[in-house]
Order: sequence, then C-alpha cells, then structure tokens
Amino acid sequence: MQRTDLINFLPKNYKTLCWEHKAMTRHRGIQNEEELLMLSMFYSYGHSLMEVKNYAKTEFNTTISDVGFMKRFNRCNDWIKSIIIEMLGNEVIKYDVPKKLKDYKVLAVDASDVRQKGAVQRLFHLHYAVNLFTLSSESFKITSQEQGETLKNFNFGKNTIVIADRAYASMTGIEYCLENQTDFILRIKNKAFNLYDENGENVELSSILKDISEQSCDFILYYKYKNKLKPIRFCAVRKTKEEIEIEKKRILRRESKKQISLSDDTKFTHQYFFVVTSIGQEFTSDEILRLYRLRWQVEMVFKRYKSILGLGSIPTKTDISGLVWLNCKMLIALLIEKILSEVDFSPCADSSEFMEGDGGTLQFDFNSVLYNR
Repeated sequence: MQRTDLINFLPKNYKTLCWEHKAMTRHRGIQNEEELLMLSMFYSYGHSLMEVKNYAKTEFNTTISDVGFMKRFNRCNDWIKSIIIEMLGNEVIKYDVPKKLKDYKVLAVDASDVRQKGAVQRLFHLHYAVNLFTLSSESFKITSQEQGETLKNFNFGKNTIVIADRAYASMTGIEYCLENQTDFILRIKNKAFNLYDENGENVELSSILKDISEQSCDFILYYKYKNKLKPIRFCAVRKTKEEIEIEKKRILRRESKKQISLSDDTKFTHQYFFVVTSIGQEFTSDEILRLYRLRWQVEMVFKRYKSILGLGSIPTKTDISGLVWLNCKMLIALLIEKILSEVDFSPCADSSEFMEGDGGTLQFDFNSVLYNR
C-alpha cells in the first residue's frame, strides 16, 4: 500500500477542515495539508523530532526545525479531532448479529490511563466505546486525570445497548442512559447505592442472592433518585464451585496487596455474577448475562493500542501537545482499522477465532505506508 492509498481513506474534505480549524494559516515551511498530516502521524507513531526532520527532508524536501514543527503540531488538535469524527464507525470485521439484536447498536465502553513520560507525570484518561459486532471505534474522549469513568463521557441515543463494568454502574450513569433512551447492561458493585423493595424498605442484595442457584434468574429492586422510587432489573447467577474458589484466591491477593479487609457480606456477593439492565423481558436473564460477557472486546482494543501503537506513555512535554499526540494515535488506529476492513479474509477461516484472544489480532506496520509513495 502506498501513501496515496492512505489519503484515500481520509474524509474528502480533510484539506478544507485543516484551514477551518487553523491547523494551517499560510504556506510556509510545511507546504500543504497532506505533508502536515503525514509529519504529525509520523511523530505520533513513535519517532523522535530528529527523525521527523529527516522524514520531512527525504519525503517532502522540506527543512523544518524542532520548534517550527511543534508549533504546527500543537495547532492540529481540532483538525485531527474533526477528521476522526468523520471516520468513526468503520467496520473492521462483520460478525453475525443475533436476531434479537438486529435493531440495536451494541457498545462496550471502558477507560484506560495514558501516562506522559518525564519528570512531570501527567496522566490522561482515554474513554472508549467499541461496537461489539464490527469492532469499530464508535466514540472516544480524552480527558485529564481529574475526570473519572462515567457514562456521561459518551453521547448515546435510541436503539443502543451500552455494556460497562462496575465503575460505570452509578445512579447518575443509569439516569443518563434513561434520559437518552439508551438501554444498558452494567455490572454493579455490592452496595453501589441503596436498594429498596416496592414498599420503600431497605434491601440487602445478599439477602436476595442467597436463594439463587447456578441457574440464572432475574428480579426487580428499586433505587431512589430525587426522592422517587425507580425500578431496576437485576440478572444474576451463582458461580460454579471452581469459579468461587478462584474468586476467593483473588480476594485474598487483593486484600494482601492493598492492606484492606472486605466485609463478609461483600465476599459473599462475590460468589455470584450479577448485572443491572434496562432491557425488558424480551431478553431472558441468561441472554443478558451472556451479552455482558462480550464486553471484554473493549479490553482487547486497549491492549492492541498499547502494544502495537505504543499508547501507554506520552513523549511530549505540554498538555496541548499531549492531546494532539493522543488524537493522532487514535487517527492512526482508525486508519489501521479501515485498512484491515479492506482485507479479504479467507472464506475457509473461522471468524470466531478473532473473538477469542490474541491469536486473531491482525498486525500492521504503519511505517511501511508512511515511507511508501
């Protein structure tokens, strides 16, 4: 693949967006929009400023200083973000969607820490949403370390099911989804918030779980929001004996490492797997729990970005250059997704292997495109 082929994957108006967002204001030094974008992605792909200077000279016959490049680079953030918005939703691969989910977009959301190198250890959070049946990037947001994991970091709408772990299972997150007519499946902590029965009496989750077997079931409890009782559906199942033993060992390691002691009630609830959902009885409790277990796909996305793209640490020295660097990384990731979506998979291959772990991860050397005219 040549660099010109890469340009064809970009939005047709990427040059216009460059001037609209003032990434370029005049033709001086760096001559055009394509050159600025290629240099920015080259730098963000893990190359030093010295290598950027050499790349500019050999590939574009441009002489530019470190300071000159960084000034241009720092002005690219809004431009890069606008390109990303245009590109979101590329299908990497198409899995068969269960009949009941044909009318839904199923998203798994999570967040990952990205730490900046150097004496000043700046920390950013990358909040990310992945379509589980296309592995496409549906939404992402980069924030400072002060902004935690919350569903409010994403824009949701109708005909969407959001799947997320315990960090997102709060009353505000649940209400945010309901306000936007978005369905959710959220794993929830024991005592994440107070629970009540239909009469407004306090209920301990463990008192309900103790009667649940290894056969999945569901039940309705209530939470209070703005002094109003609101129902919420729980789906739960008791873990197998082997899973419970593994969980006990995990709890012991956690208590030892963090020097804490979990309550007996919390330890008891760890013998069960349970989620809360807004989805109605058209989905059985077993279907809800099986759908939640697909959430690990978003973990694989982070793993791929951190290992292949080197997303784990930021080499730049200022907040703005750090944000541009991260957004360039995400643009590269989307371009790689787009390239992989064009790959003709063997009809003899079992597509399920790409859902089972690292064995199905497709590698791609982005440098080969940047250097190939």
